[in-house]
Amino acid sequence: MTEDLYVLPASFGQKRLWLLEQVQPDTPLYTMAAALHLRGPLDAAALNRALTAVVERHEVLRTVLRLEGGDVVQVVRAPGPVALEESTVDGGLVAAVARAEELAAIPFDLAEGPLLRCHLLRLSAEEHVLLNVVHHAVADGWSMGVLLNELIGLYADPAAELPELTVQYADYSVWQQEQLDSGELNGQVEHWREELDGVQELRLPADRAARTTSGAHAVPVKVPAAMVRQLRLVGPNGVTASMVAMAAYAAMLSRWSRQTDLVVGIPVAGRTEVELEPLVGFFVNTLPIRLDLSGDPTFLDLLTQVRDRSLTAYGNADVPFELLVEELKPDRRAGRLPLVQTMLAINNTSLPRATGIQGLAVEPLPLPTTSAHFDITADLAEHQDALTGTLTLSADLFTEDSAALAAKSLTAILRTAVTSPSTRLADLPCPIADARPLEDAPLPEAPPVQQAAEGGDPSPRTPAELLLTRLWSEILEVDAVNVHQEFYASGGNSLRAVRVVMRAREMGVELPVELVLGEHTIRQLAAAT
Repeated sequence: MTEDLYVLPASFGQKRLWLLEQVQPDTPLYTMAAALHLRGPLDAAALNRALTAVVERHEVLRTVLRLEGGDVVQVVRAPGPVALEESTVDGGLVAAVARAEELAAIPFDLAEGPLLRCHLLRLSAEEHVLLNVVHHAVADGWSMGVLLNELIGLYADPAAELPELTVQYADYSVWQQEQLDSGELNGQVEHWREELDGVQELRLPADRAARTTSGAHAVPVKVPAAMVRQLRLVGPNGVTASMVAMAAYAAMLSRWSRQTDLVVGIPVAGRTEVELEPLVGFFVNTLPIRLDLSGDPTFLDLLTQVRDRSLTAYGNADVPFELLVEELKPDRRAGRLPLVQTMLAINNTSLPRATGIQGLAVEPLPLPTTSAHFDITADLAEHQDALTGTLTLSADLFTEDSAALAAKSLTAILRTAVTSPSTRLADLPCPIADARPLEDAPLPEAPPVQQAAEGGDPSPRTPAELLLTRLWSEILEVDAVNVHQEFYASGGNSLRAVRVVMRAREMGVELPVELVLGEHTIRQLAAAT
C-alpha cells in the first residue's frame, strides 16, 4: 500500500462529486476517458516511465477522497511506480474502441484509488491505442490536455525539464476555502441569490417518464463556421460562437418545454490565476445562465440577452456551484439536480495534435459518448467559429428518434436565424416541439415519496422514525427534532444528508440515497424505507 502523505480539505467540486458517487455508486458516470492512436515503433517501458513521472509531478493524480471527521478530505499519497496495463486486441481500431469503452466503464473506488488508470492496447507490432481513464474528481477537460501533452512530451524527451509547478491542486482547495471564510465571495453569492430567485426546473416532455440509468443517445451536431460568423456579424459587439450556440439551444429548449424562464448551465475553466493553468485537477465550475424568453422575442433579441447575461455571469464566476446550491437552498426533488438540469459545454480541450515522435505517429482517437449526466446536454467544440459535437439525451427518457429531432431542431433554428435574425421564437422551426403536443407527453418523474399529513403527533411512532430522529439530532447537532420537520429547512445540507445514510448503513438500515437528497421529513423518509 502506498504511503499517505497529506490529508487536506477537498475542494467544493470534489465534495459534490463524492456526494453524487454515493447516490450512484459503482457506475462510470463521473469517469473521463481520452485515447491516443499510436502508429509506429513504440517503447512501452519508456512510455511507462513517462507516465510515472507525470503522476509524480501532479499530486492530485495520486489523491483519493474519503469522509473523515464529518467532512470529505483529499488524501495525497507518496509517489511510486504507476501501472501501464498492456493487452492485445484483435479486430483493428473498431475493436480497440469497443475495448476502450469496456475499460472506461469500470468504476473507481474514490476511497482507495488510484483514480487514474492507463491502458496500452496492442493492435499490432506497430499500432497501439493509449487509453487514459480518470475520475472527474481529480481532473477536468483542460486537465486531460495537460496530462496527455506532458506524457507524450516526456516520452519524446525523458530529459526534458518541464516548468516547475509552484502550487498543487490541494493548495487551490485550501485557497478556495479561505476565499469563502474571508467573506470575499459574499457579493457574488448575493448576485446569484437575486439572479436565481424563484427559478423553476426544466421539465421537457419525455417519451418515457422514469429515469433509472445513465444510458445515452448521442447524435452529432455540426454548424458551419459561415453560419456562426454571420450571426456574430449581425449580433451585438462581443458575441462569441458559444453565445450563438446558447441562443439556439435556449430557443429549442423553450419551444420544446413551453417554458419561458430557463436556466442553462455552462462550464467555465475556473483557472483564474496563471499558476493554475499547468495543473491537473478538477477546477471547472458551472455557471447557471438564466434567460427570459417571455414576450416571444426575436432571435437577435435573445442573442443580445445571452451576451449580456453571460458577461454578467463571468463577472461572478468565482462562487463554486456547490456553494450556490447550499446557500440558495433551491427546491429539491429526489432524482433531480438542483438549479441546473441541462448543460451547454463548448470544449476547447487541447489534446495532442497529430504529430510524429521518433517515427511514432500520434493522434487523438475520439471515443463515443455512453452516459448522460442530465436529461439533455449539448457538448460542442469550437474551431474558428465552426461548431461540432454531440447532443446527448437520456436513453431512459427519450428515444433515438427524439434525439435526432432535437439535433435537427438546433441546426434548423440557426439556419433560419442566419437568413432572418428578426424571426420571433414562435416562428423558428423546431421539429422536436412539433413532434408531440405537450399534454400528450409524460414529464420526467422522481421516485415517489409517501407524503406525510401535516400536523398530528410529532413523536416517532415506528422503529424507522425513531432511528431517523436520533440520527437527525446527532448529525444536525440539535437537541430534538420531530417527524414533521423538513431536513434542509432544519439546517441540513447534501453532505449531512449522505452522513445520515452512512450512519444508518452502519446500523444495518439501508436508506434510499436519492430520496434523502430530495426534500423530505422523517415521516416521509421512514415511509419509503
